[in-house]
Amino acid sequence: MIFESYPWKQDLLRRKRMFIKYNTVEQLENRNAAAYTALEKAIFYSAFIIRKLIDCKSKLSDDADNYAIAVKKHKPLREINRNRKWPDIQNHDFEHSESETVKGRDICNWLIHSYVFFFGYNEEGTVEGFFVASDRERNNFLCYVEIKDWLAYIDFIANDSVVETCAVYSKEKKDYCYITKRRG
Repeated sequence: MIFESYPWKQDLLRRKRMFIKYNTVEQLENRNAAAYTALEKAIFYSAFIIRKLIDCKSKLSDDADNYAIAVKKHKPLREINRNRKWPDIQNHDFEHSESETVKGRDICNWLIHSYVFFFGYNEEGTVEGFFVASDRERNNFLCYVEIKDWLAYIDFIANDSVVETCAVYSKEKKDYCYITKRRG
């Protein structure tokens, strides 16, 4: 488990800065492969760091554990497999979506276990969001997350601090369970 969360949270902010640096028209036009890879790394590494902090149970507040993000879910139009995982109007119903609010932790899990992942671009050619579906959920939905919401989540986690905790011992689990972790 993570001993000290501060360096991990600083790395989260570094991932955010990296995303902002490479998410420009110049970077994406001139160094497309390198920029795309830098953007992917920023998203995937941030998801791993956040998930690891959440799994530590004591490094983030209850507010961080329960942080929710508005997403859009798109249904697959046919079976999603290795040959049908890229953005294609034949694979997913992009005309209709369902708005839903999901926990940030769930998005982290989908990213860590992603089977489908690709960016959504705006008219200028920069990344506006990303689509993700996990290996388990790929035939249930494709989730779209706006970048502004993901970067806000990174900020929230990086600036979260626990100032008070309450834990009780569970004989069943043979461990302490946190009841509350108040944000400061």
